Amino acid sequence: MVAEFNGVPYLILYIVMIAGFLMYTYQTLFTTVDWLAKYGIHESAVLPTRVLGSFVAAISLLGIYFLFVGLGGAWIFLVYIFVQACILVVAGYITVTSSNAATLDGVKYTAEGYIAPLCFAIVSAILIYGLSDKIYT
Repeated sequence: MVAEFNGVPYLILYIVMIAGFLMYTYQTLFTTVDWLAKYGIHESAVLPTRVLGSFVAAISLLGIYFLFVGLGGAWIFLVYIFVQACILVVAGYITVTSSNAATLDGVKYTAEGYIAPLCFAIVSAILIYGLSDKIYT
Protein backbone atom coordinates (compact mmCIF):
# COMPACT_ATOMS: atom_id res chain seq x y z
CA MET A 1 0.00 0.00 0.00
CA VAL A 2 2.80 2.43 0.88
CA ALA A 3 4.52 1.79 -2.45
CA GLU A 4 1.26 2.49 -4.30
CA PHE A 5 1.28 5.95 -2.72
CA ASN A 6 4.97 6.67 -3.37
CA GLY A 7 5.78 6.59 0.32
CA VAL A 8 4.31 7.34 3.70
CA PRO A 9 3.87 11.14 3.32
CA TYR A 10 1.50 10.83 0.35
CA LEU A 11 -0.36 7.95 1.96
CA ILE A 12 -0.88 10.04 5.11
CA LEU A 13 -2.06 13.05 3.07
CA TYR A 14 -4.49 10.83 1.20
CA ILE A 15 -5.87 9.29 4.39
CA VAL A 16 -6.22 12.72 6.04
CA MET A 17 -8.10 14.00 2.98
CA ILE A 18 -10.47 11.02 2.97
CA ALA A 19 -10.96 11.39 6.74
CA GLY A 20 -12.03 14.99 6.13
CA PHE A 21 -14.57 13.85 3.56
CA LEU A 22 -15.81 11.15 5.94
CA MET A 23 -16.28 13.78 8.65
CA TYR A 24 -18.40 15.96 6.37
CA THR A 25 -20.27 12.87 5.14
CA TYR A 26 -21.20 11.96 8.70
CA GLN A 27 -22.21 15.53 9.61
CA THR A 28 -24.31 16.19 6.51
CA LEU A 29 -26.02 12.80 6.28
CA PHE A 30 -26.35 11.53 9.83
CA THR A 31 -26.25 14.57 12.15
CA THR A 32 -27.78 16.99 9.69
CA VAL A 33 -29.91 19.01 12.11
CA ASP A 34 -27.00 19.51 14.51
CA TRP A 35 -24.72 20.53 11.64
CA LEU A 36 -27.26 23.09 10.44
CA ALA A 37 -27.75 24.42 13.98
CA LYS A 38 -24.00 25.00 14.29
CA TYR A 39 -24.31 27.60 11.53
CA GLY A 40 -27.71 28.94 12.57
CA ILE A 41 -29.43 27.52 9.50
CA HIS A 42 -33.10 26.55 9.64
CA GLU A 43 -34.06 22.87 9.67
CA SER A 44 -35.87 23.32 6.38
CA ALA A 45 -32.44 23.02 4.75
CA VAL A 46 -32.18 19.32 5.72
CA LEU A 47 -32.89 17.98 2.22
CA PRO A 48 -30.40 20.21 0.33
CA THR A 49 -27.83 19.47 3.01
CA ARG A 50 -28.33 15.73 2.56
CA VAL A 51 -28.07 16.15 -1.21
CA LEU A 52 -24.68 17.77 -0.57
CA GLY A 53 -23.88 14.92 1.80
CA SER A 54 -24.60 12.35 -0.90
CA PHE A 55 -21.92 13.93 -3.11
CA VAL A 56 -19.44 13.98 -0.24
CA ALA A 57 -20.32 10.36 0.61
CA ALA A 58 -19.62 9.30 -2.97
CA ILE A 59 -16.19 10.92 -2.80
CA SER A 60 -15.55 9.22 0.55
CA LEU A 61 -16.52 5.79 -0.76
CA LEU A 62 -14.45 6.18 -3.93
CA GLY A 63 -11.53 7.36 -1.81
CA ILE A 64 -11.73 4.26 0.34
CA TYR A 65 -12.01 2.10 -2.78
CA PHE A 66 -8.84 3.61 -4.31
CA LEU A 67 -7.05 3.22 -0.99
CA PHE A 68 -7.43 -0.54 -1.21
CA VAL A 69 -7.36 -1.31 -4.94
CA GLY A 70 -4.70 1.16 -6.01
CA LEU A 71 -4.56 4.48 -7.79
CA GLY A 72 -4.32 3.39 -11.41
CA GLY A 73 -6.71 5.59 -13.38
CA ALA A 74 -7.65 7.67 -10.32
CA TRP A 75 -6.57 10.96 -11.89
CA ILE A 76 -10.14 12.06 -12.61
CA PHE A 77 -11.09 11.40 -8.97
CA LEU A 78 -8.32 13.66 -7.64
CA VAL A 79 -8.85 16.29 -10.34
CA TYR A 80 -12.57 16.40 -9.54
CA ILE A 81 -11.76 17.01 -5.87
CA PHE A 82 -9.32 19.77 -6.83
CA VAL A 83 -11.69 21.56 -9.23
CA GLN A 84 -14.71 21.30 -6.91
CA ALA A 85 -12.66 22.56 -3.95
CA CYS A 86 -11.35 25.54 -5.95
CA ILE A 87 -14.89 26.48 -6.96
CA LEU A 88 -16.03 26.23 -3.34
CA VAL A 89 -13.12 28.38 -2.11
CA VAL A 90 -14.42 31.24 -4.25
CA ALA A 91 -18.12 30.60 -3.63
CA GLY A 92 -17.54 30.06 0.08
CA TYR A 93 -15.49 33.23 0.45
CA ILE A 94 -18.12 35.32 -1.32
CA THR A 95 -20.90 33.74 0.74
CA VAL A 96 -19.15 34.15 4.09
CA THR A 97 -17.81 37.66 3.54
CA SER A 98 -20.33 39.52 1.44
CA SER A 99 -23.61 37.69 0.88
CA ASN A 100 -26.97 38.66 2.29
CA ALA A 101 -27.27 35.13 3.72
CA ALA A 102 -24.29 35.79 6.00
CA THR A 103 -26.07 38.78 7.52
CA LEU A 104 -29.39 37.08 8.26
CA ASP A 105 -30.42 37.04 11.89
CA GLY A 106 -29.04 33.95 13.63
CA VAL A 107 -26.81 32.76 10.77
CA LYS A 108 -23.28 32.01 11.98
CA TYR A 109 -21.12 31.46 8.92
CA THR A 110 -17.43 31.00 9.60
CA ALA A 111 -14.23 30.97 7.58
CA GLU A 112 -14.62 27.18 7.46
CA GLY A 113 -16.74 27.85 4.36
CA TYR A 114 -13.60 28.65 2.37
CA ILE A 115 -10.70 27.42 4.54
CA ALA A 116 -11.76 23.74 4.49
CA PRO A 117 -12.10 23.62 0.68
CA LEU A 118 -8.78 25.47 0.38
CA CYS A 119 -7.16 22.67 2.40
CA PHE A 120 -8.82 20.03 0.18
CA ALA A 121 -7.60 21.89 -2.93
CA ILE A 122 -4.03 22.10 -1.67
CA VAL A 123 -3.90 18.47 -0.55
CA SER A 124 -5.43 17.19 -3.79
CA ALA A 125 -2.99 19.30 -5.84
CA ILE A 126 -0.06 17.86 -3.89
CA LEU A 127 -1.42 14.34 -4.42
CA ILE A 128 -1.97 14.92 -8.16
CA TYR A 129 1.62 16.11 -8.53
CA GLY A 130 3.23 13.55 -6.23
CA LEU A 131 1.28 10.55 -7.50
CA SER A 132 1.25 11.43 -11.21
CA ASP A 133 3.24 8.31 -12.08
CA LYS A 134 0.50 6.18 -10.49
CA ILE A 135 -2.79 7.94 -11.24
CA TYR A 136 -2.36 8.35 -15.00
CA THR A 137 -1.73 4.64 -15.69
